[in-house]
Amino acid sequence: MKIRTSAYAPGRIVGTMQFRIKWQDVALTVALLFFGLAGTRFAARLQDGAPLDVFAHLLITLAATGLLFRSVRPLWTFAMTTAAIAVYLALGYPFGPILVSGVAAMYAVAMYASIELAAGCALLYALVILPWWNDSVTSWITWSAGWILLPAAAGVLMKLRRKSVVDVRERAVISERLRLAQEVHDVVGHGLSVIAMQAGVALYVLDSDPAKARASLEAIRDTSREALDGLRSELDTLRGSAPLRPTISLADVPALAARMREAGLEVSVELDDVELPGNLQLGVYRIVQESLTNVLRHASPGVTASVRVYAVRGELVVEIADTGTPGPLTEGHGITGMRMRAESFGGTLEAGPRNDGFAVIARIPLPS
Repeated sequence: MKIRTSAYAPGRIVGTMQFRIKWQDVALTVALLFFGLAGTRFAARLQDGAPLDVFAHLLITLAATGLLFRSVRPLWTFAMTTAAIAVYLALGYPFGPILVSGVAAMYAVAMYASIELAAGCALLYALVILPWWNDSVTSWITWSAGWILLPAAAGVLMKLRRKSVVDVRERAVISERLRLAQEVHDVVGHGLSVIAMQAGVALYVLDSDPAKARASLEAIRDTSREALDGLRSELDTLRGSAPLRPTISLADVPALAARMREAGLEVSVELDDVELPGNLQLGVYRIVQESLTNVLRHASPGVTASVRVYAVRGELVVEIADTGTPGPLTEGHGITGMRMRAESFGGTLEAGPRNDGFAVIARIPLPS
């Protein structure tokens, strides 16, 4: 197996394995090494055992050095440290700070390896200590619980805590991606629907009514510009340079209705004067936009629509109705996205046929 080094990435590459030793592991190793070499001399004075020599200091050094790999190869750390401690105790050297390296190795296995491996390593480490334990079995059990099981349990708890933090972050990332996808769907879908309708009108009246064709082309220009601005805003969100507050509010609903009228859909608007936070205003606008876009896309000529936004009994009601002939309801991305928007504010959304057409009704609790 060839060995190569890289001048651009820290660590050493052996085959396809790359080792990245963290500075925290180096700092821990240095601290354990200093504590082991300095503290064992004082511990030896209080115990009867083999005198400390060069080999004893070498074993102490080896036990501490194993912690260099605790983040990348926790089993290597456990094997090196446990083997050094076993040989140290077998040769009759006094109990001392070398055992602290074993505690750190046990914590590393529990932190970076599976729970099953951590349990097996804890049992193995306890059995390694047992033959050289001079006190009673009860004392050995107590020592094992304090110096082996507690570090293992702490490592497992820390691993679970980090995993929960990662899961929360992943859920937040997924939620943000879904939100961005819905925004792009609403912005681009609405823009393309209006553009397609206006293009059809322009082609139909191109020869007979050039002024009407010109108005349709101007509407296409304005709609495409707005769609591009909305798409650019979402891309800025991905880059982290989006504005802190939404730029769209309920005050833009009349302009939305005007564009729909230019595309051939007669829309009436009734908006109550309700104070709402910016993100809720944006959400309501998107629900209205998607509903009117669906009417424009699927309704026959002559269909009219109405938009009502009002507050009643602590709820904000958003009602979009049309007079088209209701067909079979197929809940696609549009209705699903509107329902998700309403639910994100703690509300509900109903969509379905009425006696004289189709209606979308969202009920959202008003912020206190």
